[in-house]
Amino acid sequence: MRLGHPARAAIIGLALTLGAVACSTGDSTTASAPPTAAAGGLEKTKIKIATLPAIDSAAIYVAIDQKLFEKEGLEVTPQVVQAAPEAIPMLLNGEIDAMFGNYVSMFAAHDKGSLKLRILAEGSRAAPDSLSIMALPDSPIKTAKDLEGKTINVNVLRNFQELALTQVLKANNVDPASIKYVPVTFQNIMTSWKGGQIDAAYLGEPMVTAATASMGARKILDPASGPAAEFPISGYVSTQEWYDKNPKVAAAFQRAIHNAAKLMENNRESVAKVLPTFTQIDAATAATVTFPYFSSNDNPVRLQRVADWMLEAKWLGKAIEVKSLMSPTTSG
Repeated sequence: MRLGHPARAAIIGLALTLGAVACSTGDSTTASAPPTAAAGGLEKTKIKIATLPAIDSAAIYVAIDQKLFEKEGLEVTPQVVQAAPEAIPMLLNGEIDAMFGNYVSMFAAHDKGSLKLRILAEGSRAAPDSLSIMALPDSPIKTAKDLEGKTINVNVLRNFQELALTQVLKANNVDPASIKYVPVTFQNIMTSWKGGQIDAAYLGEPMVTAATASMGARKILDPASGPAAEFPISGYVSTQEWYDKNPKVAAAFQRAIHNAAKLMENNRESVAKVLPTFTQIDAATAATVTFPYFSSNDNPVRLQRVADWMLEAKWLGKAIEVKSLMSPTTSG
């Protein structure tokens, strides 16, 4: 299997699924022609969305490529940021209209009162094999139980990686409290892994594919399995204030994102085509990696899991009723 520049793809890999740190070209992509549906009653026709150079962000680029925003009367400009938390001040300052980011960070900000959140549309959910706890070929770690007492990397502490894996460990009769999590930047994962600073690596695509092919790494556990199957990772959000002023824009944006996801469900090529335009994944690698699930509808029940697990972990000061934060679904 040809990966195409596997080292470069591997470095980018973890951030792609984490919706976290990654190198950005800083380029923005816009619809090829200005929208013509202003007469449709939209409060505004041009919006700016903070995105990440991540596979999970693909729906917004597919919607641009397929002119789905244009059909809704919108001209959408993505603004790439390195990490979701850095977009929150931009959102609050009105520099952007909405942002794409992981739910754990955004629920935490909402809980602290720094962000009054409105979820415009779900984005990505973990798919089987899109995340993996992996061991090197000569590691004594063979089963999930062998992870007890071991050190595992995360991009940042107390985020969705740790949240999902805790539930999967419990389901596999592994004591989550025995695991030591250490923050490791994606650039340093391979060095830390080979140097023994971490016992097992928490990887996302395309790093999973690269580590398997180039290092003979072995999969020990899928963090998106069992109770964490289809774990919601990231979505598109605005402030409640922005939503109250722009409900028709929000509905049009949601329809375009949902329609893009529907297209992507049965057309892998539509995703692979856009990945090289906003990530450092080349075309050959885009053709081989495992994609997350892209949500073509919004489901408060599955998203409530994130808030409930955060409360169980004492990462929230009070319960969050996720349904109250979600926009009405306007697409079929």
